[in-house]
Formats: sequence, structure tokens, C-alpha cells
Amino acid sequence: MSEFSVSYHIRLGEGIDAQKLLRQAKAAGIVFGPANGWLTFVPYAGLAAYRSAGEARFADYLATLIGLPVLYYCHAEDCGWSFALAGNERPLVQFACWWDPQPAVELDQFDPFALAPFVATEALEPLLRPFDAEEAMLVRPADRFGELLGLPAYQWLSPDLAQDRTQDLLDRAGRKLGAKPASAAVRFQLPPNRRITFPDPAPTAREALKLIAPFMAQFKPPWSLTMVTTWGFEVPEGRGVWKVWWRYGDSGDTVTAVLANDGRVLFSADSVPSYATDRMAKAIHLPEKWLDSPHVTAIMAELPIPDGFDGGRIGSMALKSLNDCLHWEIVVAGNRGQVGSSSFWTVYVDAVSGEVLAEVHTRKVGFQETVRQRVRKGDWTDVDTSSQSTA
Repeated sequence: MSEFSVSYHIRLGEGIDAQKLLRQAKAAGIVFGPANGWLTFVPYAGLAAYRSAGEARFADYLATLIGLPVLYYCHAEDCGWSFALAGNERPLVQFACWWDPQPAVELDQFDPFALAPFVATEALEPLLRPFDAEEAMLVRPADRFGELLGLPAYQWLSPDLAQDRTQDLLDRAGRKLGAKPASAAVRFQLPPNRRITFPDPAPTAREALKLIAPFMAQFKPPWSLTMVTTWGFEVPEGRGVWKVWWRYGDSGDTVTAVLANDGRVLFSADSVPSYATDRMAKAIHLPEKWLDSPHVTAIMAELPIPDGFDGGRIGSMALKSLNDCLHWEIVVAGNRGQVGSSSFWTVYVDAVSGEVLAEVHTRKVGFQETVRQRVRKGDWTDVDTSSQSTA
């Protein structure tokens, strides 16, 4: 499993008890240290202030709260790493390095001398540059950064782990600070998991939604249906295991229900920080007549497979809305010719008229990615992906 870590590191001042200040501000989580002039703090994912501020901006919030510099640290092993330094007397200083989809760095809000009071600038310079994925695995710039600054803890830490696997962090010399907020499942009072008679044959999207909806009756507006998706890629004839999503207004709060193939109905809840809500699915309003999954599977069967695509026609299916257009999104994975290669054929179908709105064929070999698209069964055209780089 790849590492994903998020933590906050308070630079201690002489005669100042940072842990006491956090407690007084009701900033609940797990702390490590102090060591080497730092106190590591991992907020619980359910902490309202963390969910409202977002990851890097939560460092700004803490710095204002306690009057000390706060360092935000993030290591997403598959994608890249980043940090941000917050202090009362300067704007937020941020650095990010990504190696997926291609090597890039973000330096617009970076001051190379901001960390000079904590570590020698020349020691950091080799880490603050682009890396590709292979080199990053060898150099491990995020880990080296934590070592150079002497952070008490920074590996395999995150608000989600603090919330859901508290004891694991305590076993690594962490200490509880404040009261842990209720999990999303408790806050939203999810119905208990249960078992029903699973239809034979397996249900379509419409049938699954009809079976699940009665159990979710308590989630009234501003809760709204946002998405119906398959649970996996095996959906012969548009029938299989389905997952249904609801969202509370425009917030990051979601609840889901899965109708498993043994008849279990499994409920879960999640709450993401405010910075991530722009990428979340919007509310969908189902008209009386909308195309069920078998109809969409039949439409896929009639489409010609794109030249150069080495896969089939069956893939994951999702009913969602974009710019008020209710549509099906079908993602078909191609065969992997070699390690590091991938190929996907994505089809967008109007969920009312059945019109094929667009198709996208993405192929990646190593760090080279090519994208082609066609709109409403027109000609295939190449898409320039170079403008998407953050370098």
C-alpha cells in the first residue's frame, strides 16, 4: 500500500507550552514530541476546524490560534509531496513537487529562505526540484525533508488515521489531545447494515436504487442524490453490484449505500475538507424516464472500439450530472502492455436521449501520455496535454 501522510508541526518558542495552547483552543488530535524544537500535531478528521479550513490552510489557522509558526507536511507517495509554512508575520509559504502525471514543481508561493531559521538552506536545495517517479523512489525527498528538519514524526500519519485508527498512532508514542469528535457515521446516524433478498438476475441501476432508497428515507433535503455507480468493472448486461451516493448540500458530507451480491446493504459516511468539495459530484434530479444501465450497455455494444485500444467494452458505469446534464460515464480499462503503462476508453452518454456525447481514449506508457477524443461520433482528434502541466 502506498503511503499518504498529512501532519502539522509547531515550531516551539522558549517558555511557551504549545500543547497547552492547542488544548485551550480545543484543537483535538494526536501529538508527538516535542523533539528538536518541534511538536507534531495530527488533527482528528472529524475536527470541525480542520474540515472547514482544508489541509494547507489549517496550518494558517493553527498559527493564528497559538501564535507560533506551523509547518504543514504532505507526502502522497504515488503522486508527489508538498509543504507549507504558516506564521503570523508572513503570507503562507508553499512548495509542491509532483511526479504524476509528469515531473513538475509549484513555486509561485515559495520563499527559499523561509525555512532558514530551522535548517540550512543549502541542505534543502537538492530536494526542492522536479523528480520523476523512479528518482523519487530512490531519493525520497519527502522523507529526507522530515529528517533534515528533525520532525518528531511524519511518516504514515494523517487525520483519517488519527480518527479511525487512533490506537495505531498511540502505539507509535503518540498521545491523545482533547476529545475525539464523533465519526461521520455517528454524526449522520447511519442505518444499520442489513441483508435483503438479492434479486436474480442481479439488479440494474434503477432496480438497485429502488431497493436501497427506502433505507435512506431519513436523509431528506438538503441531502440529495449525487451518483449511482457500479462496484467494480464486471457489469455484464448492465447488471451487478451498485453503490449509491448522497451529499449534504454543497458540503463535504456524504453517505453511501452498497447493495452487495450476497444481499447485504452496507452503509458508510465520509466528510472531506472544504478545499476538496469543488471536485465532488453535484446533485442529480432523475426525470421520470431515464436510461437504465442495460440500455447504456446496449449503446456501448454498438460503438466501434477506438483504433489502438486493446480492451473490450465492459467497464465501470456511473450515473451523474455535469453542468445540469444527466449522463452515464463508462470507463473501460485496456490491457497493460508493460509495467507503468495504461489505457482507458471513456464514453459519455446522455442519460435521457441516449446520445453519445463524447469519447476519450487515454494511453500512457511510462511518463508519456497521449489523449484523443471525439464529440458526438465525429472524428477523433488529438488533445494537447502539455498545457495541463503545473511546471
